[in-house]
Amino acid sequence: MAPAPTLQELYAIHTGKVSDKWSLYLDVYEAAFARFRDRPIAFAEIGVQNGGSLEIWAKYFAQAPVVVGCDIDPKCGSLAFDDPRIAVVVGNVNTDATYRAILAHSPLYDVFIDDGSHTSRDIIHTFCNYFRHVKAGGVYAIEDLHCSYLRQWGGGVDRPDTSMEFLKRLADWVNRAWWRADRDPLSLFDPFFAASARPDAASFRAVRSVTFLDSMCLIEKRAGDEAPGAGRRVIVGSEASVSAEPLALRGKRDT
Repeated sequence: MAPAPTLQELYAIHTGKVSDKWSLYLDVYEAAFARFRDRPIAFAEIGVQNGGSLEIWAKYFAQAPVVVGCDIDPKCGSLAFDDPRIAVVVGNVNTDATYRAILAHSPLYDVFIDDGSHTSRDIIHTFCNYFRHVKAGGVYAIEDLHCSYLRQWGGGVDRPDTSMEFLKRLADWVNRAWWRADRDPLSLFDPFFAASARPDAASFRAVRSVTFLDSMCLIEKRAGDEAPGAGRRVIVGSEASVSAEPLALRGKRDT
């Protein structure tokens, strides 16, 4: 049996509805999502425009019973697909009605892609609302983060409240075991929220990794049986002629 076509190959042969992605995204997604291909996953993408990406994702995730798109443009409501697994929710992703509609298709998602408005406020709030609905071991991806640096999108390299600055702090959150005694970990996010509206820590607690690439970021959720932190010190061997200090740390955890 021939191997299943890669995401790049599916894009190369696609002739249906238009999809617009940077080539880097296809390479990154192939590496990040290949492990989900043969599983009955739930998939969501915010920002579908002409709907071509949903057609391709449905082919890539051939075993997925749920392929959901969301777009604020009312014209997306008229998109029709031959694949009955594909559904489109029309509305602002961060309104209660749209939130409920997306979760009605699946309360949890294995892969969730934000290719929506690209404005920092929307990106931050979408993450806070939906990362908690990513399954353990799942991946949350954000596209077109170069807009965080562009003035026409409300961005700027020195602005303290952009989506990129938020995601950098999310990387600090992953390492909070090393500094949380010095400050309230949730205070990291004060530049992005009013003092009375800090996000629920549950929105961030299970973040395993934050990976940055040009214009995109992938946030992986910790698997259900994986403990947080760096784990135990793995120290092997018995000869310590330079320093015996490691021997005293054998088996010690990071916290």
